[in-house]
Amino acid sequence: MILSTLRAMAIFGLCFVSTWSQAQDAAGKSFEQSVRPFLTAYCIECHGPNKPKADFRVDQLKLSATAADAESWQLVLDNLHLGEMPPAKAKQPKPTEVEPVTAWIQGDLKRAALALGGQKNEVVLRRLNRLEYENTIEDLFDVRGDYAVGFPEDAARGGFNTNGAALSLSAEQLTQYLHAADFILNRAIVTTPRPQTKLVRFTLEDIEEQKRKRLKNPGPKSQDKTPRVTKTEVERQKRDAAEGRTGGPYFPRYGEDNLIAVKYTRPDTNGFLTVREPGWYRFAVTAYPVRNDGRLMRLEVSHGSGKKEEVPTIVDVIQMKEPKPQRHEYRVYLQPGHRVELAMLDGTNWLPGSKIQGDTSPAIAVKSIEVEGPIIEHWPPRGHQAIIGTVDAANLKDSDVPLLLMAFAPQLYRRPVDAGVMKEFVGFYQARRAEVPPLEACKLTLKAMLASPLFLYHYEPKGKLDDYALANRMSYFLWRSMPDTELFALAAKGKLSQPDELKRQALRLLANPKADRFHKDFVGQWLDVSKVGDMQPDKGLYPEYDEELERAMAKETELFIREMLVNDLNVANLIDSDWTMLNDRLARHYGIPGVEGNQFRKVVLDKSKTVRGGLLTQASILSVTSNGTTTSPVVRGVWVLDRLLGTPSPPPPPDVPPLEPGIRGASTIQEQLAKHRTIAQCAACHQKIDPYGMSLENFDVIGGWRENYRALVSHKSRPRPQLEKGKPVSSADQLPRLGAFKDFVEFRDLLKKNESLVFHNVAEKLSMYSLGRGLGFIDRPDLDAIVTATRANGGGLRTMVLALIQSPASNFPTRRYSRHRSTACSRTGGATPSSRASSASGPA
Repeated sequence: MILSTLRAMAIFGLCFVSTWSQAQDAAGKSFEQSVRPFLTAYCIECHGPNKPKADFRVDQLKLSATAADAESWQLVLDNLHLGEMPPAKAKQPKPTEVEPVTAWIQGDLKRAALALGGQKNEVVLRRLNRLEYENTIEDLFDVRGDYAVGFPEDAARGGFNTNGAALSLSAEQLTQYLHAADFILNRAIVTTPRPQTKLVRFTLEDIEEQKRKRLKNPGPKSQDKTPRVTKTEVERQKRDAAEGRTGGPYFPRYGEDNLIAVKYTRPDTNGFLTVREPGWYRFAVTAYPVRNDGRLMRLEVSHGSGKKEEVPTIVDVIQMKEPKPQRHEYRVYLQPGHRVELAMLDGTNWLPGSKIQGDTSPAIAVKSIEVEGPIIEHWPPRGHQAIIGTVDAANLKDSDVPLLLMAFAPQLYRRPVDAGVMKEFVGFYQARRAEVPPLEACKLTLKAMLASPLFLYHYEPKGKLDDYALANRMSYFLWRSMPDTELFALAAKGKLSQPDELKRQALRLLANPKADRFHKDFVGQWLDVSKVGDMQPDKGLYPEYDEELERAMAKETELFIREMLVNDLNVANLIDSDWTMLNDRLARHYGIPGVEGNQFRKVVLDKSKTVRGGLLTQASILSVTSNGTTTSPVVRGVWVLDRLLGTPSPPPPPDVPPLEPGIRGASTIQEQLAKHRTIAQCAACHQKIDPYGMSLENFDVIGGWRENYRALVSHKSRPRPQLEKGKPVSSADQLPRLGAFKDFVEFRDLLKKNESLVFHNVAEKLSMYSLGRGLGFIDRPDLDAIVTATRANGGGLRTMVLALIQSPASNFPTRRYSRHRSTACSRTGGATPSSRASSASGPA
């Protein structure tokens, strides 16, 4: 009956303002009684046939016979729920007038959802993005390296680079995949003996001796493999000779130990253990501070190639206070030619050679350094065993290869492989074998298999998902990589799709260290945390900013979301929380006492003494929504609406000039915005955007709290502008429909009234990220069900992830359909349908 009614409505092309249905069913009568008068009274003046705003006309809306029709009605419903329409200055309806209209629209959308559910069956083929590719290679072959450096950057859609519609495959990228396959297979398949694991111990005195040898042998490497002297070292030697010093000391002595006395002296493992084999190495340093008078001293441990153009990987920043030797040990993955390096971050920046020995400034005594590796847990390596087992690759037989390929293909392609496909690969091997030896022909065949769509894409069969597709979806969601042996085994038995087993496996995956890949990647893309440091703060305005603070900023947010997920904390913590994740550097930045050490930990906040708590007070968020010099309420407001509330604002008109607030204290941002709002085409949107950004004005470019703007002021007597206090900061404004606020704390209290939006937004972002597609009207019931289940069970983030995995949304084939409504949203400033709570009953 419902389907036939909808078909009839579609045939007659009913319109709700200009051409009205004469149908006698209950929906038509209800429309005539409740909806038509409402639209006539409050909507048609702006959205009728005469110059409709945003090109959106209510008189052309049709009953939901298609997804596009339903998307348009969803837009109307969303704006009514938020109270964004009618606009604030227009005539306003009473709640008793709004309720029957929203009820009618909800009923029509439910009927349409049933009628249009068949559109869920269309499959969108989704390519592995770069991170998924690299993680899969690592988990399958145990191979790491820079083989993907030439890959084109993955495009993003809807805020995520997991969206299949944006992940195209070009001829150039396919060429890069083939080059990567050569690297991967040459690393994975071994034909040489097992490398010898070496352990070396040395001191700074040994480094000095090595440097003395360089003076005697400045040419190419000699038989004792002493590294060639660098240009910098030659200059150092000239200075030493001019001062009557030959061969050091490079480090002043402290008792029987040696010291790192100047920051540019960076001891490393080069010359003591040459890394020829990629793999895991153990590094240990025993050190303690001297002459520090109880002050904190820091020793940075990093690894890399040592080349200036390459950024090293920071392993740790060791903090020391007590003059007692302590051993610090690390496990690091090194590529050939890489080394581990130490750097003292405090103390004297530089000293001439003649003064090194007499230096009395704080320093760090290094008693010993150890490095051991490569540490080999399996031989042949795991990748070798995955491909050809324990077979000797150098003596591969033709009869072995077809069997090896057929055994390996299901691992590579993450599901059973059709016999016809394997026949083609075996034929390919035989054709290559006529030209090259067995191992080379096998590698060429494996190279072709690695470039196959069966590997490069998330292959899913048509129709209902099988257990293999389900295993892949869940694994690439929570691990960003391929399923493991247990998931494969359950999929083969058809048990993974059983609800209890599916939940058990999801919890197992979340408890695995591989889940950190998900935490970092999802948070990095959803909240823009991956962009921390892209826009470096002006050193003149923010001299306290450094790399250590920058790393801590991103880490806080990543660990904040991780804490919520691991311990199933309420999603409402995103708005406000009485805790956060801090180390001492970030705690000092926030003015929170009692936090010592550079290790992050959960810190309970005294809300009577700090405004911190929730995402909007975290330095990472406040940094990525600034330009390095000034803050912008517009940029921050857009971020809050999109990333936190899921109600994105439309893009600005192309002919409107951007805000350019002065950095010398000449004007405040409020004065700038007041001028900007005089532009008629900007006023409507900025009334929605600006208050969310204005609430954050007391947070500066790097997330610090401020009462006044910083200003660079020029003085005739000084060559450079000086940092001084600028005008006072005001963060007062008014939220549409929610009321006025005088500061950030009052704003946050008002924001809590929109808690349901945050829940729906997080559910939507998780769904888009995990499913690899945009969402629309048909997904709305599934998202509503996820949110309802989450809030009914405590509101925890982990509960929401589990609800998503067990939802029909995750068990239907990936699909695509008309995105007509997204265009309407961008024109009108409305939110996407999946970001609203359809259970609301009137304006917010």
